[in-house]
Amino acid sequence: MPEESKQATNAIVAALPTREGRRFAALCQPTPLKRGDILCQPNQSLEKAYFPTSGVMSLAMVLGSRPPLELGLIGRDGMLGATLSLDILAAPMRAVVQVEGTALVMPSAQLHQELRASQRLRDAVHHYQYRLMMQTLQTAACLHFHEIEPRLARWLLLVQELSLTDNIHFTHTLLSHALGVRRSGVTIAAGSLQRRGLISYNRGEIRIIDRAGLEIAACECHTALNNKYRALFG
Repeated sequence: MPEESKQATNAIVAALPTREGRRFAALCQPTPLKRGDILCQPNQSLEKAYFPTSGVMSLAMVLGSRPPLELGLIGRDGMLGATLSLDILAAPMRAVVQVEGTALVMPSAQLHQELRASQRLRDAVHHYQYRLMMQTLQTAACLHFHEIEPRLARWLLLVQELSLTDNIHFTHTLLSHALGVRRSGVTIAAGSLQRRGLISYNRGEIRIIDRAGLEIAACECHTALNNKYRALFG
């Protein structure tokens, strides 16, 4: 087995052999991700691919004049623009930075060249595409069947895993889009988790205090999705 790249902090880049991973990272532009930045809109051409090294992006469906509905999160585990490996240039959803961080950014044309040249890169991107599909399907079911508070607990766990931080800055608007509820629903759910001693919640910041308790409070989707990942990818 080839030695894995240890300098890369993005999972797809880290899946490449050492030299290939370093060369790939050198072709990218390190770029800050600022909370609220819109990286792409539905049906617009994907001119760049983003490989987050920190921070979290939100994928949301936009239907007419309705508020966007979050169906997936992207962090250090993957990339924005995985459909480029299928020669699909149009973005399927809106991508917004949810948690500030950084990303390795590569022009789409350059990524196409890299994908053609590297089977290992193609495999890593395709595996991530499947993982993201599993996440969006699980999220769709979660939005339909589960209550707001367990969904918020699950969302906080996922954001913590992707961003590796216990402090999550947010706006009520972004969280309401993530959970598919009104802002008042976010306030009630966050207040309940705070009273249970699982989080602290004040002025646009949530701090996770008791992760084990939050896992108990979360709906079954968090554990179910992780079990699926382990079963398929180890």
